[in-house]
Amino acid sequence: MNPIRFARFLYAQLGGYRLTLLFSMSMAVIQVSCEIMAAFPLKFILDKVIDHLDPAWPWSLGVAQFDSMGTRQGLNADEVHTLLGVIAFSASLIIILGIIGALASMVQLYSGARVGQNVSAQLRRVAFDHVLRLPLDWHGQKKSGDLVQRLTGNVSDIEKLIIDGLVDLLAGFLTIVGMIGVLFLLNWRFTLISIVVVPGLFVIVWTYTKRIKSATKRAAHAAGLVAGVATEDIRAIAEVKAFTLEERESANFQKHVEQYRSSALRAGRLQAEFRPMVAFVLALSLFTIVGTGSYVATGHNFQLGVLFLPAGTLTLGTLTVFLHYLKQLYQPMRDLSKLMYLGTYAASAAERIEEILQQPVEVDAGPPIQRRTTRPWDPFRTRVSDLRGSVHYEGVVFGYVPGVDVIKGIDLEIRAGEKVALVGLSGSGKTTLVKLLPRFHDPSRGMILIDGVPNRDYGLSALRQSISFVLQDSVLFEGTIRDNIALGRPEATDREVIEAARKAHIHDTIKQLPGGYDAYVREQGKNLSSGQRQRLAIARAMLRDTPILVLDEPTASLDVEAEGEVMRALDRLVDGRTVIMISHRLSTLGHVDEIAVLDQGTIVERGDFATLRDGDGMFAWLLEEQRRYSPDNIRTAPANGQVRKAPARKR
Repeated sequence: MNPIRFARFLYAQLGGYRLTLLFSMSMAVIQVSCEIMAAFPLKFILDKVIDHLDPAWPWSLGVAQFDSMGTRQGLNADEVHTLLGVIAFSASLIIILGIIGALASMVQLYSGARVGQNVSAQLRRVAFDHVLRLPLDWHGQKKSGDLVQRLTGNVSDIEKLIIDGLVDLLAGFLTIVGMIGVLFLLNWRFTLISIVVVPGLFVIVWTYTKRIKSATKRAAHAAGLVAGVATEDIRAIAEVKAFTLEERESANFQKHVEQYRSSALRAGRLQAEFRPMVAFVLALSLFTIVGTGSYVATGHNFQLGVLFLPAGTLTLGTLTVFLHYLKQLYQPMRDLSKLMYLGTYAASAAERIEEILQQPVEVDAGPPIQRRTTRPWDPFRTRVSDLRGSVHYEGVVFGYVPGVDVIKGIDLEIRAGEKVALVGLSGSGKTTLVKLLPRFHDPSRGMILIDGVPNRDYGLSALRQSISFVLQDSVLFEGTIRDNIALGRPEATDREVIEAARKAHIHDTIKQLPGGYDAYVREQGKNLSSGQRQRLAIARAMLRDTPILVLDEPTASLDVEAEGEVMRALDRLVDGRTVIMISHRLSTLGHVDEIAVLDQGTIVERGDFATLRDGDGMFAWLLEEQRRYSPDNIRTAPANGQVRKAPARKR
């Protein structure tokens, strides 16, 4: 990200906190001013003791308050202030400047930290909220670990820049400009000689900044890959152990760690080179000041080209100020190298976060409504009871990859209250078809009508609040049992939650848990069995009470006992709703109104269970394949071992 674009990004994120940041910067100005003036008390004392020179105006006004201290013994006739008065004033000035500088520093650090924490919290909220509203197509192309890295690590990089960078950058700039300005006022010729090495310093800074930025950008990308691999393996830890993949996954993780280490090490090496080079340039400047300044202060003329320094034009007090400032200039230069490091990391982080924020989110409001019915209708209604639940797929075509269709011209009508099962081989398009209903994806051609209205014309919230899902692996969130049941209706009363649990045949189980409905559910429900998780998901769907219900293999991963409990709960759930069921256990589909058989993205058969069972199509073949190894079929199998061939599949 180029500097101008990065500055615009930061300015936008600082909205609401710019005055606080400005206040923090004003405190930095006061702190820097105190640090710049801190060299003058020593100059006053040395000039007074060695050269019998009084502090110049306006400092002389302060010294006058201490003239009653000490005597004029040993002073020259043109001296106004006493030696003790100058010393007392200088000592008091050191204390005053120290107190003011310390207070300004404290306020500046606190206000800077406040801005940094508030901005980072706000940026995390905005970015996370944006991620939640991005379409599934986008999520399918990203690794979850990389997204987590952007929302945590990358935001922290920007936070560090705001807390440790922006104000320090201003302080460093003011320190350098202020000190050089004061030095010009003290002796402009000697100042020009002293800063002759500055152009070389800026060349070093510019060159290394560019190289460090490139290296840190690669390191940030590699860090995202490390987080992605770690997240994926931790989520699949059971599979890793089951297939004894520990060594393989460890090697894969180590490979990405090595890539990150290499990228970060290169950035660190450039940073390590940068600081000593800055120190070397400052050492050259120190050599110039000490050598030239001492030479002139001890009574010698010095000439460098057109610059001529007459003997005696530098006092030891002035030379001390030059040396003091040089020592103070070293820290801003070192801070500059640190800020370049923080800035390049923050710029890379901002680019990765901005990439997320620039992605278009799902739009809740649909396009202008094309009425297909005379029934009065509000496209943004939120009461799910307004829908009857009829579903009609009209010539629907869809593919995840352009040019490769997964759904190929599906026509399917489901009347309100009907129960329709989708069956077929894996990859035939069953799950994809139901994902199009709540607009997780949009078809490339055709349309899906709900109650005679295209689903595109519904607001997304209203549409999705009208459909409940019970999936093969239902997800539970960390929280209480009650929170998970009331997920779709957080305003539900305890009585409604309990009633839903009773209907799902999970109430008695919940009462036996420590805490009952307040029992804590660990990440993804790991402290519950598969059957318990499924029945909680069914209770959640019952409480939500939507007119359309999608069941995607809800009993596929359960044992016989758990399956029986879940099936009894499902019998209560499907009553009076439009149900679309996906199932590979064909023998359980006798109660549905219609079965649609999919093959390679098209519907090849439709009918009730008995008709399709007695036919000669794909459903009958699938049913026979499932029954082939049952005890009865094994005893009655043909002696020659011949089995029925699969029907010809559409290409």
